[in-house]
Amino acid sequence: MHKKIIVGYFPEWKVKEEYLNYSIEELPWNLLTHINYAFMKIKDGRVSPIDENLFAKNMKTFKELKEKHKNVKVLISIGGWTDSGEFSDVALTRESRLNFAKSALEIIREFSLDGIDIDWEFPVEGGLPTNKTRPEDKQNFTYLLKDIREELLKAEEKDNKHYLLTIAAPASFQIIHNTEPDKYHIYLDFINLMTYDFHGVWDKYTNHHSPLFSNPKDPNPLSREKANCDFAVKEYFKYGVPSEKIILGVPFYGKGWICEDDGDNGLFAKVIGIPIGIYDSEDHPSGSNPFFFIKGVLENNPNYLKFRDEYARVPWLWNPKEKIFYTYDDEISIKEKCKYVLKNGLGGIMIWEITEDYPYKGNTLLKIIHENFKGE
Repeated sequence: MHKKIIVGYFPEWKVKEEYLNYSIEELPWNLLTHINYAFMKIKDGRVSPIDENLFAKNMKTFKELKEKHKNVKVLISIGGWTDSGEFSDVALTRESRLNFAKSALEIIREFSLDGIDIDWEFPVEGGLPTNKTRPEDKQNFTYLLKDIREELLKAEEKDNKHYLLTIAAPASFQIIHNTEPDKYHIYLDFINLMTYDFHGVWDKYTNHHSPLFSNPKDPNPLSREKANCDFAVKEYFKYGVPSEKIILGVPFYGKGWICEDDGDNGLFAKVIGIPIGIYDSEDHPSGSNPFFFIKGVLENNPNYLKFRDEYARVPWLWNPKEKIFYTYDDEISIKEKCKYVLKNGLGGIMIWEITEDYPYKGNTLLKIIHENFKGE
């Protein structure tokens, strides 16, 4: 059986001082099979760095470290939540698609990288309100992947190496059908499912943001049936995507809410506000916190009680004093998700994102994934 894939996204901005200076040298190269460098943006129809200087500096380090870790594949990830606005234009014509594909190829060749990860959030609808979107994004997304793959194949003959093409794909039942997994999967090495953020700041009541299975007590019938990892995976199966091409996304961060009532020890409680995460500004609370903060600080705070959902197979924290609820993944739930990957013959696990593990610059959750996939 081939080795399970462990993909870690590495956000460029995490090397900055306000994000605790995470450095590329500190990446757990020995525990990963793939590193996705996040993100590149689209400028004038071409792939370009978000921060030119930072990108050049980081790539120099990546090049050196890749020499030591020849088995680890490094890809550039293009788009993301903030920089997907230009994809619709890029995917519109064959000419614009080829122009984009060639520019991506130039970058991976220049820095001796291994491939391209397309993170279009999202074709047709569902991303930032400022994103350009069109109904024909649905077909054009497939054409874009086809044209990129054809460019990569041409390059492979010249360069005598295989270039990877992957995507970060939606797990939300509302937007999966805005793409054509049945048609596009043939062009991809694998698909990173974003099986997290099922719930967030937009919700009226607390819930798990990455439940493995559904909880029958979920008050919202749609969420109860469809907002979980298992539903998303099975949905891609229905489109005929081979199981080994599906990579289950796991979050190394949690999300929080401030509640009006107690719900069930905080679960399914009515939301009235959002707590400030450690990287947030006062006026923009996201409720999002890295696992190292949740485990190192909140789990050790006597005001927080820890519970586990026997149905969804994930933990949560509840502070009854301040009525604050946190949903996240811990050591036990990550192990459950590894078991799920093995049981369903999936290709492996993807992590958003690698710098948020516990302890800070240590790899508690990642080591669990690595151990569970040993010999697979």
